[in-house]
Amino acid sequence: MKNQNYKKMFITDLDGTLFTDNKQISQLDFDSLEMLGKMGIVRVFATGRSLYSFQKAFEQIGFDKNSYDKLPVDYLVFSTGAGIMELTREDIINLEPKIIKKHSLTTDDVIHIADYFNSLKLDYMIHRPVPDSHYFIYKEHNRKEGKSLKSDFNLRVEIYQDFIKKIDYAGSVRDFGEATELLSIVPAQYGHKTADMIEQALSKFSVVRATSPLDGSSVWIEVFNKMVSKSQAISWLAGELGVKQQDVGAVGNDYNDLDMLKWASHSFIVKNAPKSLKEKLTGNKQFQEVKANNKSGVADAINIFLKH
Repeated sequence: MKNQNYKKMFITDLDGTLFTDNKQISQLDFDSLEMLGKMGIVRVFATGRSLYSFQKAFEQIGFDKNSYDKLPVDYLVFSTGAGIMELTREDIINLEPKIIKKHSLTTDDVIHIADYFNSLKLDYMIHRPVPDSHYFIYKEHNRKEGKSLKSDFNLRVEIYQDFIKKIDYAGSVRDFGEATELLSIVPAQYGHKTADMIEQALSKFSVVRATSPLDGSSVWIEVFNKMVSKSQAISWLAGELGVKQQDVGAVGNDYNDLDMLKWASHSFIVKNAPKSLKEKLTGNKQFQEVKANNKSGVADAINIFLKH
C-alpha cells in the first residue's frame, strides 16, 4: 500500500451516484475528484460491481487500458467489500490487480446458503472468489419464456453468458468450492420482504440488498462472508492509511451504501435515491441530501465535505 498518511478520505459509490443514468461521469464530478487528489485527500470508489464489471464500465466511457492512470481514484472497494484494490495504472494494464484484502465463503457456507435458497425456490448465482467473481454457476426455479417476459435474472445470465454454467448435477455446488457470494434476484413487489426473511435465517452471514442496476426495480439479495460490507472495507482501509473516522466523507444512493454512510462521519445521499431509503434517514442529522447523480451530486457532496 502507499506509504503516505492521508488526513482525509472521500468515498463514492458508482451506479446511481457517480455514474449518470447513461453510465457516464459528469465533467464537474470528474474535476472535483481530481481536485481532491491534488489536495492529498484519498479517493475511493466503493461499488457492488465485480472487478471485471468495474473494468468494463470504465472501458465503455473511454478509459481503456492505456488511460486508466487518468482515473481520479486511489483505491477500489469492489463486490460490496469482498475485495479491496490499490488502483495503479500498471496493475490494471497487466491485468494483475493488486488485491490488498479479500474475503470468501467456505465450501460448507456455500452449500448451506444454496440449500436454503433452494428451499425457497429462489433463482440464484454462485460467484467464484475475487478477482474472478464474474464467473458463476446458477440455478433457476422461475424461468420465464419470451423476450418480453425476461426477468432481471435472465438478463444478467445473458450478459455473462461467456462466463457461466448451470447447476446441472447433484454435486455441482460442492464441487464449485469457495465463493465470493451467492446472489438471488427477486422481483420488486416482494424483494424487501424476502431480504428481511433471508437476513433473519442467515444471520451468521452478511446479507446485503440493492436495487438492480439492470431494470432499476428488482431487489438483489447478496450473501457474503460476515466480514464483507462497504463499511467494514472502508473502516479497514482508513485504519491502514491513518485516516480518522471523523475525517471520512461518503456519498451513495442505495441500500447497499447504508452501512457505509452510517459509518462515515460526513454522509451524503443523492436526490435520486429510492424514496423508501430516504424515508429511513428522515430526521437523521448525520445525512445530507445532495443533487441527483445526473446533476453532479458527487461534486455537490465534495463541496460540502471540504467546508467541514
